[in-house]
Amino acid sequence: MCGLTAVFHPDSVGRPSIDVLHQDLASSLEIIKHRGPDSRGTYVSPDARVGLGHVRLAIIDLETGQQPMSDEDELIHCVVTGEIYDHDRIRAEMQRDGCFSFKTKSDSELVVQLYKRDGMNLLFSLRGEFAFVLYDKKRQLLFAARDRFGIKPLYYTVSNGRVLFASEMKAFMGLGWKAEWDLDSIVQHGDLSDERTVFKGAFKLGAGHSALCLPSGEVRIERYWDLTYPTPSAPPPGTVDEMISIVRSMLIESVRLRLRADVPLAIYLSGGIDSSCVAGIATQLLREKDPQAKVTAFTLAFIEDDSTDESPLARRSAAHIGADMHEVPATEAKLVDVLEESIYHSELIAATFHGAGKLLLSKAVREKGYKVVLSGEGSDEIFGGYSWFAADYARNADPTAKALGISVPTDAERTDLLSQMLKAAGPPQISDVYDTSSKTPASASHDLLQVNVHNLLGSNMATPQEPKMFLPGVVAQTGVPDLRRCIAEGIDPRVRRHSVEGSWHSLNVSLYVTGKTLMTKMLLNFLGDRNDMANSIESRVPFLDHPFVEYVNSLPPSLKLRPIAQDGPTKWILVEKWILREATKPFITDEIYKRRKIPFNPPPKPSNSNKSTLTPLQVHLRDRITQKTVERTGLFDWGYIEELLKGYLENPVYPLHGAIDTRARKLMVVLSFVVFQERFNVPTAKRVWCNL
Repeated sequence: MCGLTAVFHPDSVGRPSIDVLHQDLASSLEIIKHRGPDSRGTYVSPDARVGLGHVRLAIIDLETGQQPMSDEDELIHCVVTGEIYDHDRIRAEMQRDGCFSFKTKSDSELVVQLYKRDGMNLLFSLRGEFAFVLYDKKRQLLFAARDRFGIKPLYYTVSNGRVLFASEMKAFMGLGWKAEWDLDSIVQHGDLSDERTVFKGAFKLGAGHSALCLPSGEVRIERYWDLTYPTPSAPPPGTVDEMISIVRSMLIESVRLRLRADVPLAIYLSGGIDSSCVAGIATQLLREKDPQAKVTAFTLAFIEDDSTDESPLARRSAAHIGADMHEVPATEAKLVDVLEESIYHSELIAATFHGAGKLLLSKAVREKGYKVVLSGEGSDEIFGGYSWFAADYARNADPTAKALGISVPTDAERTDLLSQMLKAAGPPQISDVYDTSSKTPASASHDLLQVNVHNLLGSNMATPQEPKMFLPGVVAQTGVPDLRRCIAEGIDPRVRRHSVEGSWHSLNVSLYVTGKTLMTKMLLNFLGDRNDMANSIESRVPFLDHPFVEYVNSLPPSLKLRPIAQDGPTKWILVEKWILREATKPFITDEIYKRRKIPFNPPPKPSNSNKSTLTPLQVHLRDRITQKTVERTGLFDWGYIEELLKGYLENPVYPLHGAIDTRARKLMVVLSFVVFQERFNVPTAKRVWCNL
């Protein structure tokens, strides 16, 4: 999976000596050595215009796959992270043409040779999860790109006139970059709504985007791929049975491609359909070659809370396919022990234990000798697995359902169904974000997107920040936080137009928004690459194979959330991910097939009823959230934070299903900035607002 770092000097910037640039690259790579413990290498151009660095986690072509890579003429140099699938077929086609000479059997070398053949159009031939930086010595330009879904991270910044790229922002420090707070991004949560980070001038290269750096200093960012959906009246791409069959065959092919590795491979297995069907498909494919083959599965066991512990379900699924099962105990104490390390590696605010849980899991995988795992991430975001999709499904009729003979609610019944959802949504503040009335919008940004998901993500569900947490001067400078508006403004204007004009079904708009925010900018980070690569584990996500996703996006909304008529006060129920259930039924237990989605929340849960005994999270927050650490950030109002901490310590609340007390989540946000400041040497925010 690997890690990379790169430096590009425009014409107007002075260049160091070749030796100094090699040393800087080495310092940068040392910071991200966890991404590639097997080998490392650097390339510096003879004129010191560019430097490339790479740390390698050897997965394919163990003997000759070292990087940086180059062509036979030493004119194209490249560093690549991730995996490129179907590379054997493309390599064979190019070699039959007789014009291309490969030095290795590595999938990564395909980037070099495709660039020689297709130039920047090489991106259209790449299938998989990847990020790369390529230097064209003859043209003196740097070309970088990131995979279509942002599975692999890639950041960039401009420091002292130089353009820097790296797999993780921390690598910039080895190149002389100094971190500073980006106040507006912090308050408005640019990490979720756009490509900003908490650090000034440090950006994510967007999913499905490329960057071109020219000698003049110009940096061009371009999109080469995006999610898209048909119009509501578009004919379905087949019969229901045909669509189920194609989903099944394409998912099988995606898993098949991701089983290719020259090192041991395992699977993350939970109690849900996503990982269970991946495990079942992988088992069948392996047994085509070896009838005795077994997959090895790893699952977290939340042994302190039966309501959140999915390990019994995972155990039964493993038994069903004959997998070897490893259960990794996750207590609150264990999660707290790795929480700060997870924050550091994720480079994201943490308000839950999800990242810490993944860090525990990947550590166990590594300790058992594995380097590669398959994961079920991405399924909810393309098949409609989250609870909030139901409201956006109910906003619009689905004309394709009638053509397929699918029974759906009438317009009046959809309105009634939506009303029932609002009543069941909980407290008024939750119902408010589901407001579907165009006359009384839930927020000022409602007109930008005619869906509810951005309102929900902008509530405390996604980021428990509120104005009172920050110093008054900070808010005076940045404006009051309005994440709902920022999410809507961060969505491509073409998609906003589809939403407002109704040329996309509202469920598809909701899927798009979720995919571009929660999935790409958060879940694939702290539940994917970052907490896996912290333990040198490459995770592969079969659900995010782009030909597969493009096909799933073409399916009618009523095959993702299937309306089922029933007797009783609620006439209709919506079965999430219906077509996935049907397509993968041969590979999963009947229990998993019928199970509805339950939020995946690691503990805490109180170990006893004696509230005078602090839990591990309470102890940790008490010790780390102090007046000194909070005021040193220059961001937060200590008076408010102190009261928040006091209330949480004295009277904690334990919501159902492992959810965390909202006060604790806000304190975890503050802790994240304390960790960032300490680990990235960030100076206290300047009080430039004192005269406002």
